[in-house]
Amino acid sequence: MFIAKAVAAGLLATSFGGLATATPGTEAAYDDKARIESMRAGCMKEQGLTYLPEKVIKRDRTKEELARLAGDHEALRAYRAKYGFGVWSRLVFPGDPAVDRDMGESRNNKLLMSLSAKDLKAWRAADDRCFAKAVKSVLGKTVTSQAGFLADVNSALAKGLRELDTDPKLAALGKEFGGCLKIAETRPTVLADRGRAAFAAEATEVARTQSKGSLPKGSTALPGLTPEQARPYLAKEVKAALADLECGKAFYPAYAPRARAIEERVYQEFALDFAL
Repeated sequence: MFIAKAVAAGLLATSFGGLATATPGTEAAYDDKARIESMRAGCMKEQGLTYLPEKVIKRDRTKEELARLAGDHEALRAYRAKYGFGVWSRLVFPGDPAVDRDMGESRNNKLLMSLSAKDLKAWRAADDRCFAKAVKSVLGKTVTSQAGFLADVNSALAKGLRELDTDPKLAALGKEFGGCLKIAETRPTVLADRGRAAFAAEATEVARTQSKGSLPKGSTALPGLTPEQARPYLAKEVKAALADLECGKAFYPAYAPRARAIEERVYQEFALDFAL
């Protein structure tokens, strides 16, 4: 049995230090998310269907987490020494908020589980229409479905982050970073994500083997392993993460805060509460 997991945006936290206060842009995004959910529910009600507005998820980031997001070497080293890039550690430390934040069960899960296949299909189609209507009203964005909305988010993120690949300072640091790792790829955006991506691909391949190839193409998943079974994979990941960090000692402090600023701007634009 495998456990499907969405690719996250690096939502990592620790249990120490003071909490950060949300910026005005983030507070506005929270308000937009609440308005979208309220309009979505009203639209569904007009069609004789039930939709319970999802609660807005507000993140209070600790000082240590903010330090990691800013590329602080010591904060990153402390995290990676235990969690690696944050992939296999989700199985070794289940429920640990540093790698596996609980976003809570959807308020609509029980309702959806009670529907027949035919009714569920109709409900999802209606919900996509209502979601699109709410997003257009609140954010002024034209989408046809939630899947399309998320595709637009990823496109906006990719476009914003690509700007960093052409920055002369980051390009030079990327060459040093790639040379230390002895790899040909030196684009900053690729270097920043290569470690996590490699181990996410490894975990997905193990999950695909468990599922006997039934895992949808292009999906990301964690296999159904016990903490003890996953620990050897994490040991390898930790070693790679620390080596990556040592090579990127000058790179991460320069790249991370700029990347985070771009990500935050996109998340605010799309009212992605859980990513802020």
